[in-house]
Amino acid sequence: MEKLLFREEQKFSKQWIWLMLLLVFAVSVVPLWYGLIYQVTTGQSWGDKPIGNGVLALLASLVTLLMTGILVLFKNIHLQVEIRRNEICFRYPPFIRRWRRIASTDIERYEVGKYRPVAEYGGWGVRQGSKKHGKAYNLTGNIGLKLFLKNGEIILLGSQRAQAVSYAMKKLMSRDAYTDKI
Repeated sequence: MEKLLFREEQKFSKQWIWLMLLLVFAVSVVPLWYGLIYQVTTGQSWGDKPIGNGVLALLASLVTLLMTGILVLFKNIHLQVEIRRNEICFRYPPFIRRWRRIASTDIERYEVGKYRPVAEYGGWGVRQGSKKHGKAYNLTGNIGLKLFLKNGEIILLGSQRAQAVSYAMKKLMSRDAYTDKI
């Protein structure tokens, strides 16, 4: 295995989004289960347009499964970036499971510094910005490694460790093709 110069793993940690997801989960799941339990235990219809116990049980189960799936998806999202001796590797499970590799020889130049996630890319995640900004892979924050490839492609990899990624990139490139904006 090639020498590892840098490794970073970011997990989804925006607390306000977690709170919103949990609130949506509670608002969508709890009333259905309450209605099902009420309808089954009292024998009275729940709501002004009641449905049968079986249909209500199926609906409550499907909504619970869907919402649980969304929570599990957000729990498993993470961005992994490695800078090795001759390449940069990254993946974004569960969306991008295999390592994507960029050889150092394919990099024309790079920048490490601040960017505006919402203005330049429309937010966080796997995002396509304008032609000027390229494609972003980010989870949180506003600092990243922007790669300008020889084929004209631009890739931004979010990072919470600007100085470490800058140091690793200097080692990777070992020529005057880099700039730092820190």
